[in-house]
Amino acid sequence: MTLDIWLLYLFAILLIAISPGTMAVLSMSHGIHFGKTRSLATALGSVTSALLLMFASAAGLGALLSATEYGFTILKYCGAAYLLYLGIKLLLTKASAQGLDLQHIRGKGSPKQMFKQAFMVGISNPKDLLFFAALFPQFIDVTAPQGPQLAILALTWAIVDFSFVMIYASMANVLAPALKSSNKLHWFDRTSGGVFITLAAILVTRE
Repeated sequence: MTLDIWLLYLFAILLIAISPGTMAVLSMSHGIHFGKTRSLATALGSVTSALLLMFASAAGLGALLSATEYGFTILKYCGAAYLLYLGIKLLLTKASAQGLDLQHIRGKGSPKQMFKQAFMVGISNPKDLLFFAALFPQFIDVTAPQGPQLAILALTWAIVDFSFVMIYASMANVLAPALKSSNKLHWFDRTSGGVFITLAAILVTRE
């Protein structure tokens, strides 16, 4: 894996990590209710669920590559199409009157409870499995051993995911009021959509 490909991958996952989705909401809620130190369990739960989904995606990727010599090309274009779909969907998102509301947190905030909540939020989203399956083929060099490349992709994701969960938890009191603005979320979605479309175009034209 070349440095420029890795940097492109890093840019893509940074955009995903910044996006105020369900895990970001949970992280901020844990940060507000239980503090940043105990939120380490939240970050570990998020990373664990993501790694499991990554390995499941990689297994499916390997199966398709071994089934047909055109498997990688198929995955590449399917992945780019999925990124394009995500981009268009975000561009067409309408502003919500509610904005982003922090969900009610139950329990006493034990590390085990917080880990479980984060893990269940991460693992219960089937779209993440499809997203990993779409993302990985775009950054893998089929002429080189795939194991080390997948390890680099997974480790990079884990570090970024862990870091942003802790950022959301640590800065919850600052970020939550800003993200409750539906107008700000709307324009963030539109900007993200444009970036995803651009990323899909770059990846599909890359040799």
